[in-house]
Amino acid sequence: MTLLRRLPILAVALVVAGLAFAGCGGIGSNRSPNSGAGDDNSFYRAHDFESALKAIKGKVGPGGDVLEIRVEAKRTSFTVRKGKTESATGYSAPARDGGDLSNFAVDVVGEGSLANQSIPASDITAAALTRMEAEALKRDPKAKMDTIQFFELAYDPGSQRPEWDMNVHGRLYLANLDGTNFHSPGEKAGTADAPDLSPVARNAIKLSHCISQAAGDVQKIQRCQRKYLK
Repeated sequence: MTLLRRLPILAVALVVAGLAFAGCGGIGSNRSPNSGAGDDNSFYRAHDFESALKAIKGKVGPGGDVLEIRVEAKRTSFTVRKGKTESATGYSAPARDGGDLSNFAVDVVGEGSLANQSIPASDITAAALTRMEAEALKRDPKAKMDTIQFFELAYDPGSQRPEWDMNVHGRLYLANLDGTNFHSPGEKAGTADAPDLSPVARNAIKLSHCISQAAGDVQKIQRCQRKYLK
């Protein structure tokens, strides 16, 4: 298992090989993550988050990778990969000036490769936040901007793709990298329509259902296998 750890005083760990990231953005403040969430310079507004995102893309350069992002109302923190190496570093941006990045050290320990959970920085867009905010409001009239707790982006091992977490007054939602496929954890669990499934798991459920419907007919079972065992 590979671990990311902030240094020197931020003993917060990020599990990388297991892809269960935790603690990005918890830098030296007791302020609530959504303090000032509705302000004009809140990072929950896409145009403000875009300023920090543009700055981090400048830091990692063309083809650069992000490992994790945590977006709070007044601060956004990034954990990024150093080139294509097995080293990482962190940057934090204040809402008053999203382009003003300060760096913090990240220690990588354990086994595994950062390549397995790297997210191309060029694929990350500020519009994803806007999509998620709109979808949350459709589901819950109370999900206004000033009730958002945070957004987090990291590679998810279950779905085998980058995934956003969004916390709105204690309710957790998940979404794809571009903010689409917005859903609650466990939604449609156990079915082929479950949004968290990887393509392999989705096909496995479809194959099982197809074989069940074949009722022992060998030819139908073979057709099921040809269709879903790709």
